[in-house]
Amino acid sequence: MQRHLVLPARGRALVSTDLHGNLDDFTALRARFLTWLAQEPDTHWILAGDLVHGPDDASRGHALYGYEDASARLVREVTALVAAHPARVHVLLGNHDHGHVGGPHTSKFHLDEVEALELSMGAADKRALCTLFERALLAVALPCGALVCHGSPDDRLERLEDLDALSLDPARNDPYQAHVLASLLRSYGQTEARTARLLARLSAHLPFELTFVAHGHDKDEDGVFFEGRNQVCPVLFGARREARRHLLLDLEARYADAMALREGHEVLRVHTGDRRAST
Repeated sequence: MQRHLVLPARGRALVSTDLHGNLDDFTALRARFLTWLAQEPDTHWILAGDLVHGPDDASRGHALYGYEDASARLVREVTALVAAHPARVHVLLGNHDHGHVGGPHTSKFHLDEVEALELSMGAADKRALCTLFERALLAVALPCGALVCHGSPDDRLERLEDLDALSLDPARNDPYQAHVLASLLRSYGQTEARTARLLARLSAHLPFELTFVAHGHDKDEDGVFFEGRNQVCPVLFGARREARRHLLLDLEARYADAMALREGHEVLRVHTGDRRAST
């Protein structure tokens, strides 16, 4: 199954990270995406994993987790959006999503978050959830220089095409495949040198050069952080509401590295107005 995607050098790409069942964040991003899509038909939205598993009742008193877990509804809404715009909306698998399709079960807000969510869902919703995650991508390469993944992987991956042969069941993968899958889904920031090696290796098999990794899987109250010059993490989950960020990348541009991304241009706040949000 295809697990990687290479976008054409046309239009732009909205990149958002871990939603963790936050319907408010999703609704704001969807409205922005649909507005931009109406203006520019070659607008893409890359959802970089961890759609599900929000806070339990006890955790909602924390300022960063003060929302109701709407994971089941969010899966329905994303499924509908993918059906309406199959060539424009791209869902990546996150480590929390992976547990529903053969991966390890996570335990952040519940002892077994996979079990907790699935017990709350009807049969139709569970089928929709599994279908969405079984078809999810693992990486998207953008001609502007970005490699979008859930985690920030190490330098073991040889080429993006190798992802298409991976099984989501870790037991069915050989050691190389098992390592690559785990690194894509569960790795946090890498050293700048290690990420540079990964980008150079993958670029050798692409018609353009990859210059930075855009990823989720991590959190920061301020809404965005950089690791070296070649990794950026725009943060939704774990950021203050007013600080939550997403990326908007020009697919016809060339970004020398992650530090070329500008606040208010490529790095945008989700819930506060900026000059690009309404254009």
